[in-house]
Formats: sequence, structure tokens, C-alpha cells
Amino acid sequence: MKLLFKVVMICTLVMGAELASAQAAFGLKGGVNLTSLKLDDPDASYDSRTGFHAGIFMRGRVDKVAIQPEVLLFTQRGEGTFSLGKVEESFTYLSIPVILKFYPIGGLNIQAGPQFGFLLDGERKYQNAFGSIKEDIKDSYKSSDVSISLGGGYDFGFGLGLDVRYNIGVKDINDEVNGDPAKSRIFLISLGWNFLQ
Repeated sequence: MKLLFKVVMICTLVMGAELASAQAAFGLKGGVNLTSLKLDDPDASYDSRTGFHAGIFMRGRVDKVAIQPEVLLFTQRGEGTFSLGKVEESFTYLSIPVILKFYPIGGLNIQAGPQFGFLLDGERKYQNAFGSIKEDIKDSYKSSDVSISLGGGYDFGFGLGLDVRYNIGVKDINDEVNGDPAKSRIFLISLGWNFLQ
């Protein structure tokens, strides 16, 4: 919770400074994401599944450079094969990307920056001899995640924005004793609308 508070405070200060910028933007965004886990266990596999995200963004741009903090609610789903058989897992994260954008020409932009994720919910479903079983797995994963976001996009002149990113988890999120390291991988496509356009 201390990390969440610090990240929120930093983003609040950045957003406040951006409002004073002549090229400020504020809006809503959302889209789809494909999520998977990179596992170190050679006997386990984890396939990507579709999830969704939605939230708000602010942007302050000076010439060809902009900073864009966001607050997003992510739903992430995955399907894996482990020692107990076929497993479906779903997670909900509150994520705060802080994206640096470089505009080489017009609205075309290259993006990079950190993303801080905070686990809100986790559920696992699998089949065994007794039928379908669901269990809460929030305690099996760490409460926070850190990723590096890389991608690009286009900000159209009439307020619409398109972002395509790949998030590479740099932190082991497995919190089980003797558990194999697991890092998140997320490919996402977002559409956003700037209300200040």
C-alpha cells in the first residue's frame, strides 16, 4: 500500500503540472489485451488469453515530447497446463503506466515507460475427478507488479488516439513457497478520447 500511495502521489503531481501545459490532454481510454505468464518451469506452459482494460489518461506535450500517466483497470486471463492439469486463471489489476512519448512526425509517436500494477483479485478454475473447482489465488501472487511498456501509437487531430504496447514484466509475481518464478507479458491495443481537444 505504501508503494501504491507513492505512485499515486507522483502521478497526481505530474498530472497537476500537465494541466498548466498549453498542450494538455485528458480523457478516457480502453481496449483489449492478450495476457500470458513467462514461467521458468519447463514442465508448465501458459497460453495467452483475451482480457480488457479501461481507465483515464492525462498528457502534457512540449514540442515533440510528451509524458502520459494513466490509471487503468485491467482484467487479465490465462490458460495453463500444470501438474494438476488444465487450468484457467483470471486476475484484476489496477495499473498505473507512466509513458514517455516521442513524436517524430505529426501525431505518430513512439512510447516507453514503466507500469506499476496492483493485484485486486485472482481466481483459478480447473477440472479434476470431482468436477470443476474454483479457488481464490490472490494470496498466491504478489500484491504488486512492475513492467516496462514499449510501443507506439497515433494521436489524431480531432481527439482520438490509438496505442499499441507490449508490457514486459520485470518482477517475479509468484508468491507461493518454492514456487517457480513467473513474470507477466501483456500485449494491448487501446483507443482513447481527449476531451480537451
